[in-house]
Amino acid sequence: MSYPLVKVPKPKKRVKRSRTPLRKTRMRTRNAKRKGSAFPKVRDADFTRWLTTTNPCLLAQRMTRKAITRLDWIPWGGWYVHVCWGPIDPAHVGKHRSKGAPDVGATVPLCRAAHSFYDEHRNQWPHVTQFNEKLMARAASGYALKYIELGETSDTGAHQ
Repeated sequence: MSYPLVKVPKPKKRVKRSRTPLRKTRMRTRNAKRKGSAFPKVRDADFTRWLTTTNPCLLAQRMTRKAITRLDWIPWGGWYVHVCWGPIDPAHVGKHRSKGAPDVGATVPLCRAAHSFYDEHRNQWPHVTQFNEKLMARAASGYALKYIELGETSDTGAHQ
């Protein structure tokens, strides 16, 4: 049994139009009341300045299982020696800064290359560097203790 062929019209293309017009002005990039920070009470500019100017990178000249930068080299046995690249940045251990993590007691100094690797590959970080979250937190609290012992605390800091 065969069926007769019937001509069917092709569907027409329809252009969807947005109901709301596009925004023509730029959004504000910072909030003047909070000095640009979403969590101003936990920010301590003096501590982060001290951390990045007086302390070396946490991985400086340490052995890693994987090359973090192109400058890392292999002396023997498949392990790499980390060679820092870029300026020292404060890296937050655990929660990110955008999630409300405090500066004092939760940051360690990392070079720009190590910091970007830490942010992009947090699940691989303990395997590659032998620094798990507990060791990183211990190092961060050690830096905070050293900062307070040196008496370089500020009047507006979050650690008081």
